[in-house]
Amino acid sequence: MLAVHNAYKTMASERILLIRLSSLGDIVLTTPAIRAVRARFPDAYIAMLVAKQSAEILRENPHLNEIITFDRLAKDKDTGEMLRVIRILRARKFTLTIDLQRKFRTEMLMYFSGAAERIGKGRFCSVRVPERGNQHATAHYFDLLHAAGIPAEDQRLELFLSESERLDAVQRFDIAGVNAGELKVGFFPGAGWKLREWMPERFAAIGDKLVEHFNANVLIFGGQRETALVQTVANLMNARAIPFAGNLQIRQLAACIEKCDLFLTNDTGPMHIAAAVGTPTVSLFGPGNHIRFQPLGTLHQTIRHPVPCSPCKQFTDKCKDNICMKGIGVDEVWESVSHTLAKTT
Repeated sequence: MLAVHNAYKTMASERILLIRLSSLGDIVLTTPAIRAVRARFPDAYIAMLVAKQSAEILRENPHLNEIITFDRLAKDKDTGEMLRVIRILRARKFTLTIDLQRKFRTEMLMYFSGAAERIGKGRFCSVRVPERGNQHATAHYFDLLHAAGIPAEDQRLELFLSESERLDAVQRFDIAGVNAGELKVGFFPGAGWKLREWMPERFAAIGDKLVEHFNANVLIFGGQRETALVQTVANLMNARAIPFAGNLQIRQLAACIEKCDLFLTNDTGPMHIAAAVGTPTVSLFGPGNHIRFQPLGTLHQTIRHPVPCSPCKQFTDKCKDNICMKGIGVDEVWESVSHTLAKTT
């Protein structure tokens, strides 16, 4: 560990590669690590290798000199895409690489990059860092940075939006009939995994309470695959709701979430986006690992019910009861939502 630190302390021009190929939320969770690397090496050339499908979320990040993409959906991802990316990495002549994902594919990409110093978990790393128990994802990333002699403590997420993107969100709200002077509460009833979803009728019940007690705008967000779900929640409400689904790119969604006073969400990528743009969250956890993935800080509340099978193996459909999500009641969510709004508005 000390050897890596001393080597980089004396180098004139560091070239550093960070690797994380996973999903949207995982990429947002790397932003504290990116910031820490830049703080330690203010003059370095820092690149990040990310999945093409999630790369947009890092656009405008001032701590990165380059974003290199890997197409996880490419038909030849195990051969052609690997070789294409390896050629790019070798051409950049990186001196230090940090594998934030710690999987075999990312370890191979790190190894074949040609970097002398390779921080990760596997046998092809020059410094091997085993995972330390069940801790927050940002803490796992920091363990890797510490092995490279990089101080890292601030776990605050960040996402950089342009003024034009913020203006676009204002215009979208105006067109949709959002009342600018009133509370705006965003819902995200979808998730990347069906078993993470809270029941649509319960989201609707919270929406009606928000309109009744706070005269709030209830904005229901979703991706292209969640258009029907978003409309279902809106239809189940007695009060007016404003659906936003199917026509927002990821940065447009982030700008809209930033304009919300509160974000009620399942355990999914937009939950991390909300935390990164500074919007208070009430997050509903079931099968996912709340210790590893819950938003941190006093702005955020996590609701879950401990059951013996949670956290369960990710992305399976073997569970037929979904007791972890069904155990979250409307009353306790409403208590958290109303308490958070009372504190922050």
